[in-house]
Amino acid sequence: MSKVGFDTGGEELLGRVGPLWEKLKTHHAAHSVHFSEFLAGRTFVDRTADILCHGGEVRVDLAVRSGRDVGYCVCTISPSGTGEVDSLYVEEDFRGCGLGEALARRGLAWMDEKKVTRRSLSVVYGNDAALAFYRRLGFYPRNIQLDQLPASA
Repeated sequence: MSKVGFDTGGEELLGRVGPLWEKLKTHHAAHSVHFSEFLAGRTFVDRTADILCHGGEVRVDLAVRSGRDVGYCVCTISPSGTGEVDSLYVEEDFRGCGLGEALARRGLAWMDEKKVTRRSLSVVYGNDAALAFYRRLGFYPRNIQLDQLPASA
């Protein structure tokens, strides 16, 4: 088995994230208690626009094995200096070996270099495994945001 390497850059690498993000979207839709339909309807173009609309800095780390992208972490720093882990995904057959943590820590180290003092992230409700994962990285719930389901037509 060949070693996993990393490609690191900015928004120019977002296009390579797309196929993996689609798998993350499917995972989120399967685990969301109330918003599966909404999550399934999102596009990568929408998500990329969300990431870029803040006007800050973007960092993309891609995990690559034998020329295949097997995971990614997208982090941003807003103009006000808040860091965010915007999206993180690792292919199922690469989970459990520390790759997700390595990707997240690369993004967090970048935030350290940029002197970011506040960091945040969002977890889809129902994705309890992600809560435990991020807790190991020092993230804890600060508040709970509630959204209302759209009214049926």
